[in-house]
Amino acid sequence: MELDKNPEEESFQNYLILKETLKNGLAIAAQAKDLREAKGCLIEVQGHFKGLKLRREDREELYTRLQNAFSEVNARIEDERLEFEYEALANYADLKAAVHEASSLAGKSRDFRETWDILIGVQSRIKGAKLFREQREELFMGLQDAFTSVKSWRDKERQEFENEAQQNYLRLKVLVEKGLIQAEETHEYKDTREYLKKIQAEFKGIKMAHEQREELYSRLQTAFDILGKRLDEFFRNKKKNWEVKMQYKLSQFSVDIFELQDALSKEQANLSALEDQLDILVSAGKDSAAKIGLQARIASALRSIERKQKQIAAFEIERSELQIRMDHPEGDGE
Repeated sequence: MELDKNPEEESFQNYLILKETLKNGLAIAAQAKDLREAKGCLIEVQGHFKGLKLRREDREELYTRLQNAFSEVNARIEDERLEFEYEALANYADLKAAVHEASSLAGKSRDFRETWDILIGVQSRIKGAKLFREQREELFMGLQDAFTSVKSWRDKERQEFENEAQQNYLRLKVLVEKGLIQAEETHEYKDTREYLKKIQAEFKGIKMAHEQREELYSRLQTAFDILGKRLDEFFRNKKKNWEVKMQYKLSQFSVDIFELQDALSKEQANLSALEDQLDILVSAGKDSAAKIGLQARIASALRSIERKQKQIAAFEIERSELQIRMDHPEGDGE
């Protein structure tokens, strides 16, 4: 059977142990950043006093040190509470004014993005500010009313936009379809192009959903493309027809010149025969009536020859100019 411990020795050992525990607890509490954590540490140390044999003066010494630590922590907690309360009251007053201003803006402004960003900014300030729970809930409730108001008129504006956009879409769809058919079938190329340009101008500044705008604009561009291809084909055919026409003219000029030259050769041969006859009459001293007749026929032949020579020259000039036009068709207006 063990001998009972010496009460004085046991009390002294308990004192040393508790003193070290108190020392460590006070050090931990002093370093704690959270005052509630510090107070919890002191409460834990306080628990070691219960049921522990100590001399009265030792208990009072250690308990006094513990109570002083409690008092210091409680004072700091109270200072922190008062500081929080003052800051919360200042934040509440500032944010209440901000909520009122934002709510007023929500009731007047029609710039959704700007107003919404302002409300989000105030909301973020409320979330990050030191406030009592009741204050925060009150501010959030007031701000929620502003959010609801903005959403309400935004939804109304969106509905009005969608209604107007749908009407614009249906109206332009008819025009675009008409323009597409006209581009596929018309031979009035210039008028059709002007019509398509007028439809294109209708798109500027008009309210319409993005996908509807893209759909109609794509079909309108298709109409422009179709018209452009048909116009290119028209000019290719026109050029081809013009070239055929000009080639025919060239051939006709050649025929006309050939016929005139043939007729000219015959008239020149006839003129030579008349001149020979006149020489014979003059040499034979025949009567003047026959001579006058031959002279008249010679004069008439000369005039006819001169006309044909001028015609041939004119035809040759026209044929040459036409050949130049065919060789350089870019500048031709036909």
